[in-house]
Amino acid sequence: HYFIQSNLRTMSDDTSADLSMTSTDNTAYLVTTIALLGGMLAFFYFYIYDPKNSEEEDENRVQDDEKSSLEPRDFTLDELKYYDGTDGKPVCISVKHVVYDVTPGKNFYGPGGPYAMLAGREGSRALAKMSLEQSDVKDEWDDLSDLTPSEEDTLSDWVMKFQTRYTEIGKLVKSHEPEE
Repeated sequence: HYFIQSNLRTMSDDTSADLSMTSTDNTAYLVTTIALLGGMLAFFYFYIYDPKNSEEEDENRVQDDEKSSLEPRDFTLDELKYYDGTDGKPVCISVKHVVYDVTPGKNFYGPGGPYAMLAGREGSRALAKMSLEQSDVKDEWDDLSDLTPSEEDTLSDWVMKFQTRYTEIGKLVKSHEPEE
């Protein structure tokens, strides 16, 4: 009889220990989750949103607008190819058929940069797909009609980035001939 009571008391103590362990685990999980969410918010604020950088980028954009040596005009795909950043030439990229002078970002888009394949090209499909595959950079007119909604959202984010950082210098057109 004493043995049974003793074992029940021990089992009861073990059960409460298990419950307190679960409570501690839940607290640790909650604290870890809050810390991760806080870290993600801090990352978003300081590296993606960062209002100080937005103001600096706006000032830089105004300076770049004044410095752009390219006259606003329309470009065909063949004409745009010239602006690939080689031999000291400016670097231009078309995004959704709008041409931007991205020369200030030549470390990214110029020769040797991670996005150099987009220089002098219409880069919308590759940007929308977040792809660095050569097959996603077309040498013919691309109406982008087959992009998924997710790819269209991604492309819209890129458009906003280009609009805030670089100078728009023209439109990408199929040809300079009037359409009938």
